[in-house]
Amino acid sequence: ILRSSNRYYYIEKKLQEVIARATYVLSEQARRSGFTPVGLELAFGKGEKLKPIQIKLPNGYELLLRGRIDRVDQGIFGNELYLRIIDYKSSNTDLSLVEVYYGLALQMLTYLDVVLSQSETWLGKQAQPAGMLYFHVHNAMVSEDTRISDEKVIDQLFKKYKMNGLLLSNKEIVQLMDSDLETGTSSIIPAGLKKDGDFHAYSKVTDFDTFSNLQTYIRSLIQQAGLDMTSGILQLNPYEFKEKSACTFCSFKSLCQFDPILEENRFRKLANIEEKDVLNKIKEKSERGSKPW
Repeated sequence: ILRSSNRYYYIEKKLQEVIARATYVLSEQARRSGFTPVGLELAFGKGEKLKPIQIKLPNGYELLLRGRIDRVDQGIFGNELYLRIIDYKSSNTDLSLVEVYYGLALQMLTYLDVVLSQSETWLGKQAQPAGMLYFHVHNAMVSEDTRISDEKVIDQLFKKYKMNGLLLSNKEIVQLMDSDLETGTSSIIPAGLKKDGDFHAYSKVTDFDTFSNLQTYIRSLIQQAGLDMTSGILQLNPYEFKEKSACTFCSFKSLCQFDPILEENRFRKLANIEEKDVLNKIKEKSERGSKPW
């Protein structure tokens, strides 16, 4: 089909450019990292390499969650095994803890839960969380006011593929992900180190206890979603958060027919919360196992 018209031929050419550029960057990132892929397009579910997530619901039903993980990397430090999730995205994506709190961003933490909970049977050793990262698959462009060298162009392009996400606040594990990182800012992962060894304030890092709380919290949200579905809760209740709305890219508009002009139809408006307060709220909710709204 990509040769059926000039338009599709052009699309094929652009796709080749995107794949070539992304492949080059991924190979360079791998060269500078102590983490190596241990799973690609890793499926979990019935009959798959990894088992589905099984959650028993209070009403007697059981929820089985299946899916497919783009990439799982492993790193060894000391005698510990660390795993990180990498998800390939066609748009620039980051992990928002506020969206996690409201149940709008469950994918990456669910994937991490799957590989950590089954690491002993899968890899022969209980693993620790190293992080979750998004890789933007695109054909980046460099814009400069003056002419720059080819080496500078390559360096600028490499930085445009810097991954977003959340990492374990462990200096050695972060340096294992970027072997060139001594001090300053990494061009691969969202972290930077000061001369005294501490993380810069802009680093997207958190401790092990937070990852554990997030894992518990995500499971409680999934359980509540399963309980709602099996209880027949189907009310029109789309969210509205900042400039985002659940209706923007919804495939069920013709079935739902939600119309905010009607008095009985109201968006579930989600309040913005400072990320520094989100983790405390998630800890409280994970302990109570209740919904965040």
